[in-house]
Amino acid sequence: MVGYFTRAVSSFTYRNFFKKESTYFTAIVVTGVGFSIVFNTAFDKYWNNKTAGTKWVDIKDRYKAKSRTIVVRLISAAGTGFTYVKQRPRTAAYRLTMMKFDPIVNKHVLFVENKIK
Repeated sequence: MVGYFTRAVSSFTYRNFFKKESTYFTAIVVTGVGFSIVFNTAFDKYWNNKTAGTKWVDIKDRYKAKSRTIVVRLISAAGTGFTYVKQRPRTAAYRLTMMKFDPIVNKHVLFVENKIK
């Protein structure tokens, strides 16, 4: 009885799925794509768990250089304009002042730090 049932199932499967070459080819392709998706997903999970903490995504914040300078806007005391300079960040409360040459008034003028808008 079991042999008859097995033969009937295999006969049914052959007649309905594998008798034509196009159906056979489609079944092979669909099975291959499904297997590759499942295999790649499982292997990626395994590999990510095994190498956790050693990939660039995990350690890049330790090695990327942090900016050690900020841009500061200096306003001319003569009222003729402004300039930008880079400066190291500081915790002091005083504003940066600098004597710079102002080409509009053709002499050195005091420039005072102002907020960048």
